[in-house]
Amino acid sequence: MKAIAEELGMDPVLIERAAILVPADSSESGLERVLGGPVKHRLDAYFATKLTEERAAHLLSAVRAAAEQQGEGDANASGMSWHSVGDGSQVLVNAHTEGEGTRVRVMMDRRGGLAIIGTFSLLGALSVGIVTLVGLEALDVGSYVVGWTIFGSAVAGVLATGRAVWASNTRKIRDHLSTLMVTVSRSLEDDGGGASVD
Repeated sequence: MKAIAEELGMDPVLIERAAILVPADSSESGLERVLGGPVKHRLDAYFATKLTEERAAHLLSAVRAAAEQQGEGDANASGMSWHSVGDGSQVLVNAHTEGEGTRVRVMMDRRGGLAIIGTFSLLGALSVGIVTLVGLEALDVGSYVVGWTIFGSAVAGVLATGRAVWASNTRKIRDHLSTLMVTVSRSLEDDGGGASVD
């Protein structure tokens, strides 16, 4: 791909950066389609730059700056690791020496966020459903079909809102992980190494 890009007058480095932003697991399960996005996101890449203690410390500093959230990290000659703290969803950036280069993984585990959004969506759906039933009883709607249809529509609306929030967050998370991987890429490319994707 890089050779073709060069023939077309495009910068091969930009093609390489774009390739590492493709998610490692691109197939979506049925549950992920229903939810509006995956519970886990992961990007993997291999860079030809060998990790030293100084490079690992520089990489950790760059990741902390790009993450824009609280986190804990460690860097030494064998690798660098950083993870977020205090959020429902956890971000992990890991780089370690592999052969003459560096293996990098940027990942987000959204199980905590799913629990939060799911809880609020279900509580909201129950609340709206109860209020709807009480309102229908007060209005003395004679038809059970009409009453249950309105009830079901209200509950479905709240659950659809929860799904929309999850899907919107999915796009933001992909952008955030892409930013972190580009930061890692630039930091390691500054030392002259190229990248390859699994």
